[in-house]
Order: sequence, then structure tokens, then C-alpha cells
Amino acid sequence: LTYLKGSVLLDTLISNVTAVTMNEKMEVLFGAYIGIKEGKIISITKKAPEDAPGTIIDGTGMVAIPGLVNAHTHLATTALRSFLDDVGHAEALEKQLQKEDKMDSRAAKAAAKLAIAECLRFGVTSVSDLYYYPDATAEALKETGMKGNVSLSAYRFLDDSEEFDFETDEQCREFVRVK
Repeated sequence: LTYLKGSVLLDTLISNVTAVTMNEKMEVLFGAYIGIKEGKIISITKKAPEDAPGTIIDGTGMVAIPGLVNAHTHLATTALRSFLDDVGHAEALEKQLQKEDKMDSRAAKAAAKLAIAECLRFGVTSVSDLYYYPDATAEALKETGMKGNVSLSAYRFLDDSEEFDFETDEQCREFVRVK
């Protein structure tokens, strides 16, 4: 992030906002000006720029913070919210698996888009998502412009007598494909 030096024509200026920075001093700037050009923050200053921007947003009473990161999500399970509230853990897992068994990639993508909208609404700008439809989740992330890491959700329960070969195991082959 660069601080404004000289005259830079901004597309948008957020004025009089409290800005929580990620600079070396981790400063909180009160009454700050955040300059935006081509969709990217290019400046955070205590002084208004000399040239008028295209748009001015009054940030009085508001706080601008860096985007939050949710490091463990299952975006598509948003569709199952509140469905399992009244049951115990074991029963909830069983019922969730039954519902998820009926989900397809189209439903997973739609649910992921809903979850992404909620994330963005509350300041989450990046996610790491594990779910059964990684391609659908990746499409939803791409279409919404949200940043994310996507992986296939998988689990393995091996008993002592079972042979395991990473190269031939179906879930492991899918992990490699998603990479």
C-alpha cells in the first residue's frame, strides 16, 4: 500500500473513516481518507487529496478494517443451517449426511454463493473451503470474485487388515485431480 504523494486522480474516496491499517506500526487512523483506483485501495492518508475523486463516500462513524479470513469453511452446508439445531451430535451427523447425499453440484454452487454473499457482508474476503463439490465451489468463488482455497472434503477409516495405496485410492485420486 502506498501513501499518496503528489496528485493522483482517484475513482473513489472514503472520507472521515476510522482506518485500521496493517502497516508496520499497526496504526488506527481516525478521520482518515482511503483512496481507491480501479477497484484497489492505493492510499490511506490523514489528509484529503488535492484532486476531487469521481465518487466520495462519507465514512463518518464507520470503521474500515482489513478483510477477514475464514480458514475452515464448508460453504455449501449453508443450505442446511438450522436443520440440525434440535438434535444431538451423532444424530446431527447422520441426518446431515442424509441431506448431503441428496445435494448435487448445482445445489452446492447455489448454497456456496449464498454463503459467499454472507461472508462478504460481514467482512470475510477469503476462505479455505473443504467440501464434496470443489469444482462447484471454485466456480462460485470465481463468479463472485471472492478469494479462496478449495479442497475436496474426504475421510478415510482404515482397519488394520485393509491395504492402502495412495495412487489407486479413489479419494486420493480425486484430491490430485482437484489440485
